[in-house]
Amino acid sequence: MAGGGTGLKITDLIKCSSEDLPLEHAGRTRRRQLLYNSDLQDDEIKNILELTQRIKDRGPRDLLKGKTMGLIFQDPSLRTRVSFEVAMIQLGGSCIQLRTEGDLYALEASAETVMDGSAPEHVKDSARTLSGYLDAIGIRASRKGNDWASDREDVLLNGYAEHATVPVINLQSHMAHPCQALGDIFTMQSKVRSLAGRSLSLTWMQNPASPGLGIPHSLVLLAARMGMNIKLAHPQGFGLDEEVMQEAQEHASRMGGKLEVIHDIEEGTQGADFVYARSWHSLRCYDDPDREALMKRSLDHWIVTQELISASSSAWVMQPLPVRRNLSVTDEVLDGDRSLIYEQAKNRLHVQKALLLHLL
Repeated sequence: MAGGGTGLKITDLIKCSSEDLPLEHAGRTRRRQLLYNSDLQDDEIKNILELTQRIKDRGPRDLLKGKTMGLIFQDPSLRTRVSFEVAMIQLGGSCIQLRTEGDLYALEASAETVMDGSAPEHVKDSARTLSGYLDAIGIRASRKGNDWASDREDVLLNGYAEHATVPVINLQSHMAHPCQALGDIFTMQSKVRSLAGRSLSLTWMQNPASPGLGIPHSLVLLAARMGMNIKLAHPQGFGLDEEVMQEAQEHASRMGGKLEVIHDIEEGTQGADFVYARSWHSLRCYDDPDREALMKRSLDHWIVTQELISASSSAWVMQPLPVRRNLSVTDEVLDGDRSLIYEQAKNRLHVQKALLLHLL
């Protein structure tokens, strides 16, 4: 926890400047990172959410003056990229973009390999070099979509985390998007205060593209840790990673919640407090996009409509954006008074600030 041995709580950070912090806080060298939800203890999650609310209520302070974060994006990003940049600026720090095309060399991530391929630099050398310049590194690794057994290892992300000497933050990987999940949990909590016993429907939706599984993985895991009753609604063949599901079931049992899988969109959203719409890859067809596209031809009814929401007792509607309007979710739902999509996006900024304070 951010309080360390001095008794200073993380929520106290918003009340003081960096000059006011005890030396063991202002100059500590213990490395922290956020790769997966499991990197945060339950009390740390609670503290981060409390700090997020304080930041949202009171506005930014120059608590990270002189700090610099580097962002590496191998895939497109709007909300994650901009929210982290603005968060650092509003906290008094700075942020730089490191483009994978033009700025960075192609990287080799395998250990003890003879580098006779196309990559001229090893992730070890990149991570250690950047650690000498930056106070934190954020990474969004590209989705390869070739072999799930390999991609799920998040080799580049974990390579940076292993060799960097500054905090590494996962900005979305094959397996996880912990920053998005924290923002989503904060958004839901702001509507009902306590999430224990509340119902969340995470429903697959039609999409010609194949977004990664990082968002649904992290959301299921974190919602289970909050004691929510989760309905995971998806067509046959679109299940999540088995180890993620097993871990989520364990969290649900520990926290008094439930996790069930349903293969019907109407049944899966009925009675939900929150309906969260998101597409993701079929792991069954992970290495065969043509087969996945063929499967999707019969799934046009997996769309979130106003009729669906009305039948679920006027649930709050969430979607992390971008969204394909009127294919995945209708305009009527996205622009309706039960939609939280823009509140989700706005809350990302406040959560990123809390995360940066917690890690730095």
